[in-house]
Amino acid sequence: MGILTVKQELSEAAAKGLRQMIVSKGMKAGDRLPSESELGILFGVSRSTVREAVKLLTAENVVEIRRGKGTFVARQPGVGKDPLGLEFTNQTSLLTNLMETRMMIEPQIASAAAQRATKENMRKLAGIIRQIQEAGSNKANHTPYDVAFHTAVAECTQNDVLQRIMPIICESIQEGYLKTVNVPGSYERAIQSHIRIYEAIVHKDSQTAKTETEKHLKQTQEDANIFLGGKT
Repeated sequence: MGILTVKQELSEAAAKGLRQMIVSKGMKAGDRLPSESELGILFGVSRSTVREAVKLLTAENVVEIRRGKGTFVARQPGVGKDPLGLEFTNQTSLLTNLMETRMMIEPQIASAAAQRATKENMRKLAGIIRQIQEAGSNKANHTPYDVAFHTAVAECTQNDVLQRIMPIICESIQEGYLKTVNVPGSYERAIQSHIRIYEAIVHKDSQTAKTETEKHLKQTQEDANIFLGGKT
């Protein structure tokens, strides 16, 4: 067996050990990993092997390196920036396809959110709505908070798998913003929809949460159609 192959196997084994450590310790996004020397002792490998293992996990979006600070668990461990390869799909129909996907999935997420949301979930949603309102008042880009709202609704389900579907939805929000930002009244309609969805979740009204989410998605599509010159 060649030297290079041995080094690769050691780094891959260390990477596997790191993954298992993150899971077994219940580490969350933003948690700091032990230092290279500590990890080397833990796994019985050299610091250079640890560095190679960290590179492998960085490429998989399991961890992220912050210069001068250390290595941390990534925001969505294991979920890449473009998990479905949407960059390589037909860009002309991308928004339409994303909206169709949202319509199939997101109303059900909202329904489950209304049934399972905790008080902490509700406080987080309320805070995000305030941020969206402030951004609107200042004529600023509210997209980051819009993404945060839909992500927080998924968190209300207490279902880790549903939360990992969010990159699809967030991609749609980013695309949709570019298509609707200059459509008169689009922001106002969006914030009102968010408020109604939030209120349905607070009142544990799963059917209303589902219905309001469907209305929100249909309105977003209509606003996008105005931009694209289609029929509403």
